[in-house]
Amino acid sequence: MKPDDEGFFYPEIDKSACIECGVCEKVCPFDKPKYENTEIQDVYACYIKEAKQRQRSTSGGLFYAIAKWVIEHGGIVYGAAFDDNFKLRHIGVDNLQDLEQLRGSKYLQSYLGDCYAEIKDYLKNGRWVYFVGCGCQVAGLNAFLRKKYDTLITSDLVCHGAPSQLMFDWHLDYLRRKEKGEITSYTFRDLAGWGVCESYQYDSQTRGKGQRKNQTYYLSPYLYSFMYAFTYRYSCYNCKFAQVPRQGDITLADYWGVDKFFPDLERAKGVSLVIVNTRKGRNIWGGVERSIEYRKSNIVDAAKENGNLIHKTAMPEIRPICYHIIRERGYEDVAKKEFRIKGYRFYVIKCVIRTILNYIKRH
Repeated sequence: MKPDDEGFFYPEIDKSACIECGVCEKVCPFDKPKYENTEIQDVYACYIKEAKQRQRSTSGGLFYAIAKWVIEHGGIVYGAAFDDNFKLRHIGVDNLQDLEQLRGSKYLQSYLGDCYAEIKDYLKNGRWVYFVGCGCQVAGLNAFLRKKYDTLITSDLVCHGAPSQLMFDWHLDYLRRKEKGEITSYTFRDLAGWGVCESYQYDSQTRGKGQRKNQTYYLSPYLYSFMYAFTYRYSCYNCKFAQVPRQGDITLADYWGVDKFFPDLERAKGVSLVIVNTRKGRNIWGGVERSIEYRKSNIVDAAKENGNLIHKTAMPEIRPICYHIIRERGYEDVAKKEFRIKGYRFYVIKCVIRTILNYIKRH
């Protein structure tokens, strides 16, 4: 897999090693998608009961509940984690301490590396494996394995689409120039509430260590362009997996609009949408059910404010030129123009007032 000019990874065939067997084309899930999970469709609005773990989650904490069950049964969990250079990779962890790296939303394409081959080795040895990724990544794993394994559990995420690592690198460089220093941590979601907002820590050459939190994604050029689908991989606009049946044993997402259907659920800290798609998924749900507060729902209600559950994202007019204009004019210039909402100053003032009021309330 090698990055193109926009930073998206694509397969490159080594012609000197290729024997023209055609297997890569036969199993390609994008060209030949499979929709096999048709037996079960149990839908829930839910969150983990343990307050501390819910607080550390960007939704309702269902990923943590399932991952913990797998680790306690001697398994290994694969998900996306940043390395020390903010490069997003899929890695495997087998303890709760390392599991923290996999928690939280990351809005860019992760590099899979050799994790499919690693997973196959673990499965051959009878070990539990839990793989979490976008629908295309789950479909890719199933296509790679080419057979069912009793100890494999998969969760597909309801996905808008994915910008590239290169786009995120450009954004981090922009923040480094803005803060005149290094970015030491970065999150895409609000752990204190339930929403998309940018928060990061920095070590400035002029101001020392500090933290900045943009209370709405409108104030982050990266998240604004992400939320309005400016920067996704082209295949995301023709996604084969933004539909039901889903690809994973269990589908995970935010249950946006949950208050309309379950006003009794406490939702300020996030509520997960969970869809159990297979008998294996139902068995796992049974293993974690006692640790979960949940209500039974249905696909129609769940999709009302979570359109990517059943629909792919439409490509905006700006998409074909996004990466080009950044290369031509620089990320900072685009961030202040094309990647900035109209009425930007209004949102800045609104957030300043909210910060002052919150400070007064606390003191």
